[in-house]
Amino acid sequence: MLKIQNLLLTSSFFYLYLSTYCLAKTPEFSEYTLGKTTINIISQRQTETEEELESPDIFSPNPLESTEPDPLLPNPPTTGILTGEKREELSQELDKLNVEAAALLAAGETTKAFEIWNRELRLRRYLSKAEELAALSRVAEIAWNNSQKLQVQWITKRLETLRPEIKEQEPPNLELLQALGSAFNTVRAKDSGVEIYQQVISEARKQEDVVTLKQTLTAVGEIYLNWLDYDNAAITYEELLEVQQQSNLELSEIETTNFLISGNFEQANTLKQLAFIYNQGGKPLQAITAKERLVDFYEGQQNIAEVPEIKISIAEDYEELGRLNLASQYYQEAYSIAQSIQQFLTASDALENLAALYLSQDEKETAIEIYKVQLLMDQQFFNVYGMMETYDRMGQVYAQLKAHGLAMSSFQRGLELSRQLGGYRESYFLQKLDKLNRNI
Repeated sequence: MLKIQNLLLTSSFFYLYLSTYCLAKTPEFSEYTLGKTTINIISQRQTETEEELESPDIFSPNPLESTEPDPLLPNPPTTGILTGEKREELSQELDKLNVEAAALLAAGETTKAFEIWNRELRLRRYLSKAEELAALSRVAEIAWNNSQKLQVQWITKRLETLRPEIKEQEPPNLELLQALGSAFNTVRAKDSGVEIYQQVISEARKQEDVVTLKQTLTAVGEIYLNWLDYDNAAITYEELLEVQQQSNLELSEIETTNFLISGNFEQANTLKQLAFIYNQGGKPLQAITAKERLVDFYEGQQNIAEVPEIKISIAEDYEELGRLNLASQYYQEAYSIAQSIQQFLTASDALENLAALYLSQDEKETAIEIYKVQLLMDQQFFNVYGMMETYDRMGQVYAQLKAHGLAMSSFQRGLELSRQLGGYRESYFLQKLDKLNRNI
């Protein structure tokens, strides 16, 4: 058995000692699977009595459906859209209304602010559908953030009115469809937003518009993620990944280096999302596949700094699956790489997780040896807090082994380090030492 002092010679000796000891010390792990208030929030905004009387309720007519003439446009165009100088003049006036409404909202005049915004929204339709959709999305976001639920409902109803007009345009206007999908997403109309985006996806495929296709798939994936619909989110991001791979393959054939690098990083971001989605959805095997591909990507980019954390995450997935030998292997690999590139904190985390893994199988002596290596690691970057925590864990394990002298020594060292940290957890270590003394 190597002496602990020899571990400081080289990083390779660190890893050789750890892997040899851990793998030779114990037989194969037994398979197991780790098991994995209503809050009432009362919020009341105090307003003046006059404003309360003016506040709209569920029986109020939708102001966006009003057909009353407006002083800014007493004679609306029969074609529905203004052109030329009149259009420019109205656009400037509506921008002023938006600024006025924002100022009123900031001053606490919420009802008056939205009255002006609704006036703006009614008139925006005479500029263009694109202008109206942009304004509807803007005001909807403001309404949502200010808990104006009725206002959100009014805007949603207007969007539903616009939907058939935009969907049935020939040829399809992808920009308008995207804007409509985004607006539905803003008012949290999930199904309507996804439906519109699916039409965009279909048309983008027909037109071989890869940029729009990737943008829209990303938007749909984000919608599913926001609604915690992990199954559909996974399907969408897998589709996005396939599109990105095909696009990168085509780029590689024409040797556009800069675009290829950008495409590769897009692909890496999608893999990150997939790993997160599969973990959240309770599918560790799929998460491992995504993370392994991420490791391959970063190694191909010679960006090894990203690899240790991913390997730790893979090890945790294998723990969840009960495949503890593989979990041990990945923790050791994470430690080895992190230590070699001086990511000492990550290396220490890998060792801590590895020790906990052995403790879960009642391999206390092996865990102690790992803690000793962790102490040496923490000493290299003066991680006083980390050493204190490790001495605490060692003391607990020694106490379980009835090695009272070693437990006392570990807790005493933890106490000394706690005092270096200004007395943090000092009383805890004193209690541990007192308890050991009484038991002895």
